[in-house]
Amino acid sequence: MKANDHFRSECPECSSRLKRLPATRRDKSHVYCMDCGHDFGRYAFLIERYRHELETLELRLNTPTNTQTASGQ
Repeated sequence: MKANDHFRSECPECSSRLKRLPATRRDKSHVYCMDCGHDFGRYAFLIERYRHELETLELRLNTPTNTQTASGQ
């Protein structure tokens, strides 16, 4: 698996884009591929990785983040 595969929207095993999200957002909830059952990891960790990647991309594009926009800066 490549280092950035966890940011892909497709499943690394079957290429499906369908994900089964947890019913609750507790620390132990995992996100799975709906077609093959691949485990994408804990929901909270997956969301944090996407947020970090989005903030990095916004910095590279010199775009204000949501927190800056919300506070009026």
